[in-house]
Amino acid sequence: MRKSLTVLNSLILVLALATASRAAEPAKEQIEKQNMEIVRQAHASLVAGDFDTFESLIGPNYVRHCQAMPPGQQELHGTKEFFGFLHEWMKAVPHYTDTLSKMIADGDKVAYISTMKGTQTGPLGDLPATGKPFTVVNIIMQRLENGKIVETWVSWDNVAFLRQVGLLPEPPADSK
Repeated sequence: MRKSLTVLNSLILVLALATASRAAEPAKEQIEKQNMEIVRQAHASLVAGDFDTFESLIGPNYVRHCQAMPPGQQELHGTKEFFGFLHEWMKAVPHYTDTLSKMIADGDKVAYISTMKGTQTGPLGDLPATGKPFTVVNIIMQRLENGKIVETWVSWDNVAFLRQVGLLPEPPADSK
């Protein structure tokens, strides 16, 4: 009888662990879905110019990383720096569009591709306004904590952008 109880207890323990493991997976999937929805909402509110909603989805210690930016803007720390950058961008490209595609999530991170189109009608830092249109593809990953975006990594082709707006000459045609 004692041996039967030990086997039964072991079986119950194995079943409990298996159930807990399966229960954790849907919780992870649910968090990932919530994080993707927060990123979609933040993106849509920014493109629509709804800064109140956008700001409510950004954590106070936010950090943005982008190697393609000028040295002083490769890392923006805090919402004040980040929102200052965004307001400068919105003045320079007031009627831009940005479309999300290929979004995936893994735990606290959400990655996606976006295609941004606009016309640079105002200066961007030291870059003069050109009045020329551009289309740029961005690859972005964001990390979330407690329902807020707290960190972003942006990868984009700044050479393509500068060429499209006329601030970097096209390479010479191949003479072969």
